[in-house]
Amino acid sequence: MNDAKPDLTRLSELASTLGVHEHLCLIYDTQEERFAAALPFLRIGLERRERCLYIADENNAAAVAEALRKGGTDVGRYLRRGALVITSTRGSYLKDGHFEANRMIHLFSQMTQDAGNGRFSGVRILGEMTWAIEADVPPDRLIEYEARLNRFVEDHNVRILCQYSRSRFSPEVILGVIRTHPVVVYCGTVCKNPYYVPADELLKPNQAAREIERTLAYMQRWQHWLTQLRALAAELQMVQEAERKRLARELHDEIGQLLTGLRLLLRLNGDLPDAELKTRLEQAREVVDDLLARVRRLSFDLRPPALDQLGLLPALAAFFERYTAQTGVIVDFKQGGVEGRFAPEVETCAYRVVQEALTNVARHAGVTNISVRVWTDTGTLNVHIEDRGLGFDPEAALKAPNSGGLIGMQERVWLLGGRMTIESSLGSGTTITAELPLEESRQADD
Repeated sequence: MNDAKPDLTRLSELASTLGVHEHLCLIYDTQEERFAAALPFLRIGLERRERCLYIADENNAAAVAEALRKGGTDVGRYLRRGALVITSTRGSYLKDGHFEANRMIHLFSQMTQDAGNGRFSGVRILGEMTWAIEADVPPDRLIEYEARLNRFVEDHNVRILCQYSRSRFSPEVILGVIRTHPVVVYCGTVCKNPYYVPADELLKPNQAAREIERTLAYMQRWQHWLTQLRALAAELQMVQEAERKRLARELHDEIGQLLTGLRLLLRLNGDLPDAELKTRLEQAREVVDDLLARVRRLSFDLRPPALDQLGLLPALAAFFERYTAQTGVIVDFKQGGVEGRFAPEVETCAYRVVQEALTNVARHAGVTNISVRVWTDTGTLNVHIEDRGLGFDPEAALKAPNSGGLIGMQERVWLLGGRMTIESSLGSGTTITAELPLEESRQADD
């Protein structure tokens, strides 16, 4: 077991970002871990008008209901409406004294059909699985049931979280549980499961041969990803050094020269005529104005103030105005649902993707206008940039020595768990799209 005390604070975030058609397992060492996942899973489902089925053992049903009440959930109202259904294992898994997988899947199917009448937006099912030990359910039957649930969630608007005590189940059962859940929650961490075996593979004959093929393929992909990450780290280091050189050169060549000229202008002798003194001071003022403009430009390139103070939409508007004034390229910009604030890292990523893409357009595309679309849909901020310029070979460009900008864009999106695609060919223009996952708790407007 893990001796370190797990950080359970992110389990509420799990409950809020969990999508439909999800089948997860919680492997817990303590009751604290179990409750930390169960309570937000149910509470957020109720708040979203989902129907929640909680299958509890007799010792914990009342405790969970009371914890929900203490957290501000009107349990009685949800129970009366049928939005919250709390049942015991003997009233569900072990009805009539024995376990039947078909009966449980039929029960879940009936709940999703009932929820589809408009009263509820979906279904959440939370099941405590220690009943399988007490009922002496053979491990292979339990694992087969979990595998069949994966097929069920693919076709129904449902989220299922199964809870397994690591100390009470045998290692063989826990291993089977891991293999049958696409997502595993353990010690407060939500893990995409690389050891997950799809139901079609697990339940068919010759399963061992199929798993060997899948495991070997995964090993190859993992090594490929590792090689790409190492190359990416090296490229990013080169990009950082190149940016530092650019800033150092600009500070030395432009700012340094202006400061030197200003110093000469202000080297005043006491016998200078008033007219010459006035001319020098006027020239010095012009140099100071030029210095201020260059420093502001450098500051804007490093981090636009509007991004922190006002948010993504005002920052993009200011950037487009400045971009058109400098390059002559007109930006056709449309947005939807971007008026408020997002998490800082999401705003920064979206801004930098647009900035880098438009910088490349000005340098290489040979166009006078470009289309930028930014909008939100369920849980995602979408960025779409399109030009009808000269185009390029994306694969070759990413391997080129000066490809730091494209790699930096991909790295930013990847670090947020998002997805970015570059579609281009010579003579056919370029389209760049980025999908950035959003936190459910979107920041309020200032």
